[in-house]
Amino acid sequence: MTLDPHDFLPLFAQETASQLGALEAALHALEDHPDDAGALRSAFQAAHSIKGGAAMLELHALHELMGAFEDLLQHLRDQPGGNGAWLPDAFTARDLILAQLADLRPGAPAPPEVRQLIMNLRGHTRPAPVPALDREPAPVPVPAARTDPPADPPAAPAAAVMDVSALAAASTGEHLRALGFTVQVAGGVVPFAGQRLGVVSARLAERALEAGWPAGHLSVLSESAAVRAAWAARGLRVTGRPVRAARDTVPDAWVAAALQGRPE
Repeated sequence: MTLDPHDFLPLFAQETASQLGALEAALHALEDHPDDAGALRSAFQAAHSIKGGAAMLELHALHELMGAFEDLLQHLRDQPGGNGAWLPDAFTARDLILAQLADLRPGAPAPPEVRQLIMNLRGHTRPAPVPALDREPAPVPVPAARTDPPADPPAAPAAAVMDVSALAAASTGEHLRALGFTVQVAGGVVPFAGQRLGVVSARLAERALEAGWPAGHLSVLSESAAVRAAWAARGLRVTGRPVRAARDTVPDAWVAAALQGRPE
């Protein structure tokens, strides 16, 4: 009797969702310590498990994507000392796989966005190209003069979420909206424009300060107690990541910031 890959898709989706949870935890640990050998090992094991199941079920997109991810993690294990520049693409891979679990199609080729992500992941294993020194710099375009007055900029949201993981940022945004904030969610640092609260992953916190965010308006997310202690010593509020859909895990500092913006 021939086995039909479709019969095993629900089990694969369930097991992959569990592996993606372990992968996300490992990636957040690597945000704080890019050379964490244990976190790299956990991420590699999760990617290897997903790749193996995808190969058996002819899920070509996931198999190729996890193959590139696995190669990158092996490269990082063999050549430590990186700066974590690969993490945004790793989080994108994790988020993309989770989004695809509801519509798994054995035999289907990898779509363009997966192909591009595979190229991005493999690009992190190659040395950066050396820029040519004999080229003329590209001309800087001069904007046309305005004849009408610029429109007033839109009011800044009351809170900003700055996190390299799209799903983690969306989950944090949901918590803040439940507290009554208007929220801007971004995969990088946004300028400070009077927001009452900026929730930022530890990897982006230094850039947020450089971008003009006052320390008193930031709340740094980290899974590492040592990293949280270091940021707390600099006068910033720190917290672990709230559990998705668990309102009682929202930090008191966020609740207090929300109350500050409510009328008496």
